[in-house]
Amino acid sequence: MMGVVAVLLLLFVAAIFFYNRTLNDLAASSCTEDASICPHAKVVDTQNLVIGVLVFVVAIMAGWLLYNAYFAKAAPAEAPRAAPAAQAGHGANAAQGKKRKIAAASLDSDEARVVAFINKGNGSVYQSDILKKTGFSKVKVSRLLDKLEQKGLLERKRRGMTNLVVAK
Repeated sequence: MMGVVAVLLLLFVAAIFFYNRTLNDLAASSCTEDASICPHAKVVDTQNLVIGVLVFVVAIMAGWLLYNAYFAKAAPAEAPRAAPAAQAGHGANAAQGKKRKIAAASLDSDEARVVAFINKGNGSVYQSDILKKTGFSKVKVSRLLDKLEQKGLLERKRRGMTNLVVAK
């Protein structure tokens, strides 16, 4: 992506340079008076100043992009947290990359219904699918997921206009 932006910036600078050169040639060829009294000479000076400022701004942008691309420190990757087997309900299966399940112990009936749907979806479903399958209102599903998230049983990840609900 940075390469594309750099190429576009270079093309922009080249276009500015050739445009400026063409305008200077045009002003020089159309001026029949001495350069000190020619009205085109004053315009050319102003034009050169504006072009110089434009090139300077583009150079600053390119420098900032290059700095961010090559010298900015990348954020360290977060180490995956292992949830306790009793809490998450999937113990050794999580290490092998199998289906994630949430233990339904100590949950009320609505929470258990949502957890059963998440477990049926291999440990991850869209929040909008929970709405459709359970028939609960948006508010109720949101509050149930808030409770389950506070208990450490699941987490929500934003995906466009909905959330992906994932078992921990």
